[in-house]
Amino acid sequence: MGPVLRRRKKTALALDNDGVLPADVLYEVLLRLPADELCRLRLVCRSWRSLTSDPGFARAHASRHPLLAGVHIACCTDDEIRVVDLFSGDIVRRIVPTVQPRYGMNSQLDLVCVSGRRTHEPSSVLNLATGEVVATFHPKSHWINKDMMSPFLLGHIPSTGELKVFYTHWCGEGGGHGGFVQKCCIKTLIGDGSSRRWRVTSSPLAVLGSDLRDRVVIGGVAYILFSQNFNETNDHNEDLEPDDMAVFDMAAEEWRPAPLRGPLSSCLAGDDERCVHHQHRHEILLAMVDDCLVTVHNNDCYQYCSMDLWFLVDMDVDKGLWTKRFSIHCTTLCKGFKCHSPYPLLLLDDGRIVIWEDVIKVLRVYDPRTSKWDDITTLENYFSVNMYRGNLLCPGLQR
Repeated sequence: MGPVLRRRKKTALALDNDGVLPADVLYEVLLRLPADELCRLRLVCRSWRSLTSDPGFARAHASRHPLLAGVHIACCTDDEIRVVDLFSGDIVRRIVPTVQPRYGMNSQLDLVCVSGRRTHEPSSVLNLATGEVVATFHPKSHWINKDMMSPFLLGHIPSTGELKVFYTHWCGEGGGHGGFVQKCCIKTLIGDGSSRRWRVTSSPLAVLGSDLRDRVVIGGVAYILFSQNFNETNDHNEDLEPDDMAVFDMAAEEWRPAPLRGPLSSCLAGDDERCVHHQHRHEILLAMVDDCLVTVHNNDCYQYCSMDLWFLVDMDVDKGLWTKRFSIHCTTLCKGFKCHSPYPLLLLDDGRIVIWEDVIKVLRVYDPRTSKWDDITTLENYFSVNMYRGNLLCPGLQR
């Protein structure tokens, strides 16, 4: 065979193959790339854009590349909301918020609610997938600096698609705790074409806490720890335990009549356990892990700290069935502000759990089978870290 003929045959083979990978191979290759790169690769061709925009592919990619949303504090530049790959620590999205997010943030789907650092400053809701500001809201004009507000709490109602923002605050109108009374307000941001004004709701008997780790929203229902200090000072609800929580239905915009009994008070066997329980009442946090409500109980000792994670296995308030799935010996002390306590973020398929160690700014994974820790990545200058529960490839996609 002459050289000219051989060249023609190779050209024909190349044209037959034309460099296109088999669909299953392409799927696996693209599945390994981070979300920000995939968004750029969509420009290559229509078939790649179609594949990376498919909800099935997007869900598979999210399971392999879990993302965090966190506030990054900078010295010489603007503070940022960052979306970070949990396992690599790579930054896949940066957004400069319109307000200073010093009070923290909470997330629902692609959205985060950023609370301002002071009661009279605005807060906003941002879409992490698009970078747009969904809404900005200010405290009411008659609120004054001595008012004490909780962080704004973002909630998504699965049955209607509505997005609502809820808050509680004490205002100086006489009576109540130290001359303050509690008020609760809610407004609709997306869905339900009615008025977008704040609506006042009823208030539970006990004043609620003011930390984001005192509260969590799951399926449009807010679970919020009661303020134990207020109850003890004012002799309200004498049978209210430190891990009991108020339950607010954001769809119906009303409080459920009975509090949800926490796991510790439900399982206390005697006076000794009750004494220990009350001693550590300020080390109780709420979290959402694997779409479940989790009560985090930090037990401080002089030489070590342990953390018990109780999962609510039945969301019925009247039943309140809890199971303790983890009892973890921590390597950093838990005592101090709640925002600095070890905090659970994600339950992995192999049974390990990802913990955010705020004191040392390290993401760690704990294996209950071996009782060993492994460091994942360091996130310096981050605070208010949450799981990103949306999808950068398919914004608005529900898991």
